[in-house]
Amino acid sequence: MSSAADDLARRVSAAFLPIPPPQKQQLSGVAAAVLDAGGRLGRAVVDVFRRLRIDDTFYSGAPQHQRRRSTAGKKNGRRPADGAPPSPGKEGTTGASGRFARSQGSMNLSATYDSRTNDVESSVVARGDLWRAEASHSSGGGGAIGSAPRSSGDGANLFLVQLGPVLFVRDTTLLFPVHLSKRHLIWYGFERKNGVHSVCPAYWSAHKRWFFMSMLCLNPFACSFMDMQFPNGQLKYVAGDGFTARAFLPLGGGILQAHGKFPGDKRVSFSFKNRSGASIVPMVQWPDKSLSLGLVQPLSWRRSGLMLQPATQISICPTIGGRQHGVCTELIHSANENVGVVFGYSHTASPSAHASISIGRSKLNGRAARSGVVLRVDAPLHGFGRPWFSVQMSSGIEF
Repeated sequence: MSSAADDLARRVSAAFLPIPPPQKQQLSGVAAAVLDAGGRLGRAVVDVFRRLRIDDTFYSGAPQHQRRRSTAGKKNGRRPADGAPPSPGKEGTTGASGRFARSQGSMNLSATYDSRTNDVESSVVARGDLWRAEASHSSGGGGAIGSAPRSSGDGANLFLVQLGPVLFVRDTTLLFPVHLSKRHLIWYGFERKNGVHSVCPAYWSAHKRWFFMSMLCLNPFACSFMDMQFPNGQLKYVAGDGFTARAFLPLGGGILQAHGKFPGDKRVSFSFKNRSGASIVPMVQWPDKSLSLGLVQPLSWRRSGLMLQPATQISICPTIGGRQHGVCTELIHSANENVGVVFGYSHTASPSAHASISIGRSKLNGRAARSGVVLRVDAPLHGFGRPWFSVQMSSGIEF
């Protein structure tokens, strides 16, 4: 890249300064310094764009962050060296076509209907290398799906557009960077509806094991949002909602986890998985004052590519004390990557049963297909209330 910039500088000088070859060596020191500065400036600009293309560190702090891996990283687990040209005929080539062409973006659409509340929620998420757009709508009082922290009075609709590090939330909030570097940045935010100015600093470690982000309102001065992530947990604060903390620690072949909301419920659990694939999760919750023991046992396995995944598994979770004391059981069966069924029964203070089927793209089927539908039916068994159902449709495309 540096040789190309130097060659471009020589061509420009030859075009605008038609000096015979013997006299080119007699250029003044000032002219030589100008040409050298121009070459360095060109190399610096190219390097900046290369870093923007490879390192998507601007998006690592979003709650719903999506990190794009480089093409070479997918092949050998390493980033390409600076200045290394893309391999011809593969995903990195601009003129590639067919199944080897690298997708420039993706779009996911989803819609959910709940007959119990007659609520319809829909969302559209489209993203590319340096841009993102999200929109969601809910006909009921539920929260919208989005990436930005929201308060309870924001309503049920959200529209978000991101162009590089510049972020637009609805038509009232604007975030754009005032300082950028490899490991920290500072955003400036303005909310037109309330006339609030804010500053949002972010910092992460060299290997992205530690991350800190906060939003400070300047008029009046207050902290409206804070997110701190570290290798063994996370601490988050949202104004009006309080603190949320979670932490985990490997212990005795399992994982000890703690999750708490202040104010709110707290729980401590220990997850352990044996050689047969069965997992045991004892959990203590307070102030609910309950003790539960979750057991998940795979009954059969199926091959998915090079990996074995549970085809049929059963889970049992008895709970002692608390508001939901009793036993909950669930049977999950995945016929293949496109079809899965779930049957569940809860013998608690309000016994109920539920069943669902997933076809195509869904969380149960690993989102293998481009589109899919999930149908769930819940039926109370205590004699009060009527059965209800929910339908979720989703689709994903790449372009």
